[in-house]
Amino acid sequence: MQRKTLLASALALLVAGSASFAIAQDAKAPPPAAPATAAGLHAKAMRAHHGAERWHDMRGRRMHGGSGAIADLRELERLYLISGRSKDLPALYNDVLGKSQDPGLRNYAYRHLARAQARPTNVDQAIATLRKSLDENLANEAKRRAEFEKMRAQWQQRRAGAAPAAAPAGN
Repeated sequence: MQRKTLLASALALLVAGSASFAIAQDAKAPPPAAPATAAGLHAKAMRAHHGAERWHDMRGRRMHGGSGAIADLRELERLYLISGRSKDLPALYNDVLGKSQDPGLRNYAYRHLARAQARPTNVDQAIATLRKSLDENLANEAKRRAEFEKMRAQWQQRRAGAAPAAAPAGN
């Protein structure tokens, strides 16, 4: 009886081993390595840091609040980098800055313009771009704050004027 059990176990092991070997032979070869471009290395690092699923969300419209313009800019930048035309990126971002008044899009364009300017070691121009962006953001913030304070003062005046009339008569 032990001999039959041993032979059956050996046969099952042989069948399982040959099946796994056959499956391994049918497996696809690993994909070729991506070219070592700056965009490829950045994408690889982002996938490693955030995970593949989140990386795809970050590249899409969801991360940027549904801004189709930012998604289009990201794809244009990717195409410019792949085709070796990274010197055209500052003109693209300056064009966007000239056409858009959206603060989120302008911030994105300023950041990427500064990055594109700093690539060939033109750090002074990148610093000037970021300073211009900072000045614009500070001015917008001061303007929003002043409008908020004005609305708050108006609300308080209305509330103070309506409070005595709405107060019930005491017993």
